[in-house]
Amino acid sequence: MVNYFRRLSLRVKIITAVLLTGLLLLLLIGLINGGDIAPAAAMEHAGIAKEELPRESLLGEELAWRPEEGPDGFAEALSTERFVLYANPSSSAIALLDRASGKRWTSSPDDAQLAGEAVKGALLDNLKSPFVLTYVKTEGKDQTIRQVANALTKGLTVGYRKSENVLQVSYTFADQGLSFVLQYELTDRGLKARIPSDGVAETGEFAVFSLDLLPYFGASKPSDDGYLFVPDGPGGLIKFDAERVGLSRGYTHQVYGLELTNANNWTRSGERRENIAYPVFGLKNGDDAYLAVLTQGGESAVVNAMPPGLKSSFYSVHAGHLFREEYLYLVGRTATPIRSVQKERLQLDREVEYRFLTGEDATYSGMAKSYRDYLEAEGRLGERLRPTEQVPLYLKLMGGNYEEAYGGTRYAAATTFKQAETIVAAVAAQGVGNMNIVYYGWQNEGDYDMHKRLPIESKLGGEQAARSFIGKMDDYGFPVWFEDDFVWVNEAQSTLPGKNNGIRGIDGTVYLYEDWFISKPERTVAMAYETIGKLKELGVSGMLYNYLGEMVFNDYVSGDVTTRAQTAGIYEGLLRYTRETLGLAGVYRGNDYALAESDFIAMLPSDSSYDFLVDETVPFYPMVVHGYADYTFGDGNLRNNSQEELLRAIEYGALPSFFLTYEDSRTLRYSASNYLYSSQYEKWLDRIGTEYEAFQQLASVYDQRIEDHKKLEDGRFATDYEDGTRVVVDYDSGTFHVERGGATDGS
Repeated sequence: MVNYFRRLSLRVKIITAVLLTGLLLLLLIGLINGGDIAPAAAMEHAGIAKEELPRESLLGEELAWRPEEGPDGFAEALSTERFVLYANPSSSAIALLDRASGKRWTSSPDDAQLAGEAVKGALLDNLKSPFVLTYVKTEGKDQTIRQVANALTKGLTVGYRKSENVLQVSYTFADQGLSFVLQYELTDRGLKARIPSDGVAETGEFAVFSLDLLPYFGASKPSDDGYLFVPDGPGGLIKFDAERVGLSRGYTHQVYGLELTNANNWTRSGERRENIAYPVFGLKNGDDAYLAVLTQGGESAVVNAMPPGLKSSFYSVHAGHLFREEYLYLVGRTATPIRSVQKERLQLDREVEYRFLTGEDATYSGMAKSYRDYLEAEGRLGERLRPTEQVPLYLKLMGGNYEEAYGGTRYAAATTFKQAETIVAAVAAQGVGNMNIVYYGWQNEGDYDMHKRLPIESKLGGEQAARSFIGKMDDYGFPVWFEDDFVWVNEAQSTLPGKNNGIRGIDGTVYLYEDWFISKPERTVAMAYETIGKLKELGVSGMLYNYLGEMVFNDYVSGDVTTRAQTAGIYEGLLRYTRETLGLAGVYRGNDYALAESDFIAMLPSDSSYDFLVDETVPFYPMVVHGYADYTFGDGNLRNNSQEELLRAIEYGALPSFFLTYEDSRTLRYSASNYLYSSQYEKWLDRIGTEYEAFQQLASVYDQRIEDHKKLEDGRFATDYEDGTRVVVDYDSGTFHVERGGATDGS
């Protein structure tokens, strides 16, 4: 019996030791991961995966094609009921015939168009080529010196293969040890042009840096009737007949903004312009037009639009595909950074789909509808909105934020949950019967430590007051959203270390802007996952996410790069999980990868970047989104030009929004929320009532798609909805009116 108890005691000791060891191990893992759920576990629980992108297969040798030139030098390669694709065997140029209009689109201007061309040498060769390849040396001090090749480069070997649906053209530059493949495929809407990643080979001392695909497809003269469309802000037109003063650098901008980890001119707000939110471009010439959608690899591409006098005498627009990034390499803290080029190529297929439009559809409105059709067919737009009798108003309320005080920090409360009830009641008394409440600054100490955001700030009333407020809003029928940022983290203020949790650049170092680092996408999911669970218990209806819908990036972890496309996919997965768990999810700006899983987009692009090349701003992107998600522009109490921006919101189909506090905005003057320079709610009640009455005239088209938009005359624009309603905005008189079957409502 004694031996039995001794053995039992020994077993207890062993089990206890094992448990303690496991507990210590879990504690260590927790410390390494910041003391919360591990990113991998959060990703699994939320049903999110970092997906590998599919690769397009290459055609085999058995499909070799030996085309015979026709009378014009071209041979028919592919055909459908509407389109015929031709290829020139000697130059590899292509031409596409649209049987619907008789328009022949060519990869380069023909000989007659080139007769008066002023450029010579390499620029002229580029103009005649269906691609422009830029390459660099893989080693040595001059590896950042870029060299160019095209279809007229000496020593080039061209080969053709063809299946029933695909024409494949292979290019081999023996002297450079480089080769790549272009594939063309006809669709019901037009043409796909593709660069399969598996078709790129680098066997010598050179490496592919970038490739401009069909850079002069549809190139047009200044005398032609038309314009280029570029994704600048809500949309921008570069008109062929506009007078150009001086030499423009052209429009050259990366989709979704520059790569953060490899640029040295970034601030926390990103590139200092309106970043591209949707990867498209277009061209209109007379009664024909095309919209080009970057369907694969767009996250690592640049939209280029060129005016005459820069690289040719033509207007042209195309996508430049980035295979490597140039970056600054730090060899030491005191040494001057060295420019270098990424060694490993980004393994991505690149594809552009050209969708052709004729007649009345050959406009920027037709382009917007075509892009909307594409997104809807791909399942990348959410469900249609439901009709409403009252337009939703988005009421943003700032709880408060931290401020520096006496060598430490303190929380400056601007709107407690109890005070928020007072504001909502006052706004409702103005006749606003449909509201979404978005609450900011609810975290413990505001956004001081964005890793430890819970418990809810006690000066606002804490969890009990939050639960009571949400219950009161439920009685009204008003959803309550909480706003948060799970992307940027201030390492100096946070318990989350950047070393293990921040994204890394090509050189292996954590990307930092001052003390701020960007959380790895998986860590962002982990922080959001835990927060969502807590907010669900309180009854919160949705999350408005800062940065998820406005920027993407690569994370260069050794041996396992997370690409910009994968970052976008993870963010989309987080939005999906949020909707499944809370009911609603929203983002700022609304990059197109976020559209399918977003119920609300704050600060949708509404104005251009004032790019010198863009002649007119148009509502391309609002036309795509309207009827599928709520969106707002600038808040009514924070506008620069109140009347003009109100009319712009009416013209572009946006919803009203105000950003208010209970206390005077001076309460926040020393806090990180001092951008709220005029927010005290009582000062804005009358304005809210007046604006809401104006927006209410558009309640009947809340769920309608926008079918057309046009400029009637200078300062006067018309927006047409699918039910026949027309909204006419007159900026000169500062008024608008709504036409419904002959009847007119005015304001």
